[in-house]
Amino acid sequence: MDLNISGSGHITPGEYDTIRISGSGQLGDAVRCKNLYVSGSANGSNVDCEKDFHISGSCGFSGKVSAGNIAISGGSSFGGDLEAKERVAVSGGMGCRGNVKCKQLQVSGNSKVSGDVEAELAKIRGALDCEGLLNAEEVDIEYEKGMEVGSIGGSKIVIYKRHGEAKKKKARLPLFASLIKRTTVGTVCVNNSIEGDEIALEGVVCPRVSGRVVAIGADCEIELVQYSEQVEVSPEAKVGRTERI
Repeated sequence: MDLNISGSGHITPGEYDTIRISGSGQLGDAVRCKNLYVSGSANGSNVDCEKDFHISGSCGFSGKVSAGNIAISGGSSFGGDLEAKERVAVSGGMGCRGNVKCKQLQVSGNSKVSGDVEAELAKIRGALDCEGLLNAEEVDIEYEKGMEVGSIGGSKIVIYKRHGEAKKKKARLPLFASLIKRTTVGTVCVNNSIEGDEIALEGVVCPRVSGRVVAIGADCEIELVQYSEQVEVSPEAKVGRTERI
């Protein structure tokens, strides 16, 4: 059966066809449905949607949320895993304390994931802070304000600055530069490593980069670059050493 809430209401645990919330809705634990559409706010625990999970507004779920497609526009928080059979699209703000798993991940706002991110395609046009591993067949990141990631793995990894919007750098005295945090605005900081087949980086700070073909662009700070076939390092990058493997 379909369920429509206009205003505020409570949804008991059970199975539904399509749930529509226009206003405020409280979902009981273990709600299963074909579709969930929220225009306003929703709170709950575990939700399993066969097809669409769409939030336009705000939501907070303490457990696992799974669906065919997940679209989040506004501000949302998830205490467990976020899993989609196809796509997760975020425009706005999203926080997830678990893992994110899907085929396609699209982020055009700001997202923070405490666990790992696994996808076939990860296309970031905002900021994705990921404490664990960001792993995708193709990673495409265009950033402006910077990000922080534990590790990145994939086949093709491309990270670059948004053109025409970067502010001019100001000269800093050595002591001043040594006292500020390394993860400044406008930098993608990868705490452990970047490993892939084809890798192209711009404005990335990372201890180790390893791939078959590696291009290190301007404003990168890499301690060790490992490559098996070809490497290119910009004169505007800082690389400790390169190593053929």
